[in-house]
Amino acid sequence: MILFLDEDRAYLNWTAHHRAGFVLDCLRHPIKAHLVLHRATCPEIKHAASKRTHWTTGKHMKACSLDVEQLKAWSSDQAGHEPNDCPQCTPQQEIEVEIHLTKLDRHILDYVLEIASIHVDGTDYDYSLTVGMVARCFGKTEGQLMSALQRLVDDELLAITGKAKPGDTLPSRCGVLPTVKAFRTIAAYAEMDDEQIQIKLRKLVREE
Repeated sequence: MILFLDEDRAYLNWTAHHRAGFVLDCLRHPIKAHLVLHRATCPEIKHAASKRTHWTTGKHMKACSLDVEQLKAWSSDQAGHEPNDCPQCTPQQEIEVEIHLTKLDRHILDYVLEIASIHVDGTDYDYSLTVGMVARCFGKTEGQLMSALQRLVDDELLAITGKAKPGDTLPSRCGVLPTVKAFRTIAAYAEMDDEQIQIKLRKLVREE
């Protein structure tokens, strides 16, 4: 577990790189009335309503961990009460997604979503994930990933951009994008409507 005080940039960096983690939103002197548990992907604790939003400054702080039980125990110790769940991201509710993937399919999808999530949640760098980059990440050739990528495209979880002939190995420069359906496998986006997710996905597409 890590506590963030007066460290907004470090806090937001942690949430961007720990998509499977949890965040306890509380005051520096935790009280029962202000203890809310969120998923690290929850917009409520990542997107500021104004420049004056206090994430870890003023009277506010954040406790973060990959282990939700650790945060609950800390909350009970500090405030004598377990935190309330955020109603938007329902951090302790299992998300059921009717998608059957092979081990490689799942690894590829998780990798693409990890990179995409960092970009849709705010970054100074353009999203430019390609087939070649995915192949290098898994120590494989583009041809070895062809079947897995095709399954993910057929299941409407990934979209491939660029020119490719049907049946041929995908060129390394072809782009790889997650879809609305893919983003719905992330808890914080499961209840969003299609247009809300599409707005976020547009951040991944370069304007020519």
